Amino acid sequence: MPQKPSKPLISLGSPTGRSYLNFRISRRFAVRSALFLSALAVLVGGSSMLVLKVLGTADGAIGSVYDLPPGPWGQLSAQPILLEAPQSRLSPAFRLGDGRWYFAARDKAEVKRIVLEAGLTAEQSAALLQTLQSVPDRPELMAVVPSTQLIRELSPGIRSSLYEILARLPENLAQSEPFRTTDLYLDDWLDAKELPAGLIAQVRSLLWRRGNSVLFSDYNTVADSIPSPSEKLKLLGQLTRKSSLMIKLRVPSQGDVEPLVEYWGTQGRRDRVRPILAAIARSGGGDLDISNLLPLFARMRLYRFPDPLPGSDLGPACHWTTFNFFNLGTPDDAFHNVEGIEKALRENYVVATGEPRFGDIVLLTLPDGSSIHSAVHIADGIVFTKNGPSLATPFVFSTVQEMLAFYPNSQSIRLTFYRRAGN
Repeated sequence: MPQKPSKPLISLGSPTGRSYLNFRISRRFAVRSALFLSALAVLVGGSSMLVLKVLGTADGAIGSVYDLPPGPWGQLSAQPILLEAPQSRLSPAFRLGDGRWYFAARDKAEVKRIVLEAGLTAEQSAALLQTLQSVPDRPELMAVVPSTQLIRELSPGIRSSLYEILARLPENLAQSEPFRTTDLYLDDWLDAKELPAGLIAQVRSLLWRRGNSVLFSDYNTVADSIPSPSEKLKLLGQLTRKSSLMIKLRVPSQGDVEPLVEYWGTQGRRDRVRPILAAIARSGGGDLDISNLLPLFARMRLYRFPDPLPGSDLGPACHWTTFNFFNLGTPDDAFHNVEGIEKALRENYVVATGEPRFGDIVLLTLPDGSSIHSAVHIADGIVFTKNGPSLATPFVFSTVQEMLAFYPNSQSIRLTFYRRAGN
């Protein structure tokens, strides 16, 4: 039987603009989570069709439609799409970062060691260090201003090595929060039919990689070479494209829909989903977009971009989205704050056991206990998520594998699941 979690000591902070949770857990809780994750690994590992098709084959490319393995959720099909931010959210004056590279170092020798180990030549290092300055009131931080020439001449491998180091510091916004996609979507992310071939080639020459992720940090360098504001907006629009999935449930003709009602109607929602499922079954069966089976909060936001929070140029982030999933009324803004999240975890959730269910909360946590992301489990490794507070980031369906692909290889990420009490 699911147990109430040990009361976590939680703090919410976001030096990078990403919200995260920081909590400590007992050894008993950690062991139970590890056992659960082992079971999850079997489940996800068995879903090889999803992993291969979404991350590595043409069948998972934009425009394709493919079947997911059947389960208690029924038989689902998925169609990958890319959502582009509205032009009203973009500006030709946009800048990604302040143009400096920051290093966790106290002197010139330490910075030199870092850049040489990343692969820069002695000549490149010497030129770069000519701009080295200490950061006021930050004795542990130093900064340089890379030249456009240096940025452009870095090889893909060296760029990836260096930017991976820079991404560890929130001050390096361009590297810690780059534009991103995956190999599978790259050609649709940068559409040569809409932008000059030379501009596409310029962006591609500056891409860097982290596992399956394709990242772009040097927007400012490219934007400075574009004289046309409208062309900047076109490029910026393409770079904001975020992948999602359109998912349909195959409802059997004249079949027993109660197993589907049981899965999708959790948290007292069976009478809300049964009528549509039964009606389709009686009419001969058919495909139903699962957005029709989501709670009101998620149904209103899926595939859409957020409005800014009052007095801010940012929107809601992952935790607000996750913990409001079953909210039937006005979203609870307490989930912008650590106190609201801590209260919900302690009073309304239990540690999930067995296979993940619809509506379970998924926390992506690091070994130190900090949670770098949260999402809501939908079915077969697919989650409902809002990846960060940017107004150019929509509410989407994503696979767990795709979420994990965007985090540094050096981070050992654990998935921890919580379930609403009584579910």
